[in-house]
Amino acid sequence: MDSVRSLTQAYSQAPWRKQLKFIVLFLLIVVFAALIAGIYLDVTARAATIGREIQLMQRDIEALKLVNADLETRLAFLLSSGQMAERARKLGFEPIERDQMVFVVVEGYPGRQQPVLAPAPVPVKVVAAALPANFTESLLDWVQQDVIPQVKQMLEVRR
Repeated sequence: MDSVRSLTQAYSQAPWRKQLKFIVLFLLIVVFAALIAGIYLDVTARAATIGREIQLMQRDIEALKLVNADLETRLAFLLSSGQMAERARKLGFEPIERDQMVFVVVEGYPGRQQPVLAPAPVPVKVVAAALPANFTESLLDWVQQDVIPQVKQMLEVRR
């Protein structure tokens, strides 16, 4: 009995070693939790930064759309018939009547061409999809022509 007790005492750990194991395990868990928390904070910070950049880009897009709409409005105003007539008068042009027009004939000029919006129509050839004869046979026809004669032949051979 003493030998068993001395043997267990020899292999049992000292109390300070047990405490040291507990402390190391606790510190390992704390370090692991801190590592996970750091990764989580990093990912969250990146997502927040990218989200803010997206918001800024969307704001810039909206501002550019407004500038574009303003420029289109200005262009429409400048190209309006009233504005064009006023600018023409300032440049020294004046309106004319039909009988005052002079047409100049230029040799070799074919004149105003009609725009071709679509190719000329061509006759359409209808091609019917043809299946080989093997694929037009029904399942019942196949069974009657191929399977039943073979089954009959096999039954005759066995007799």
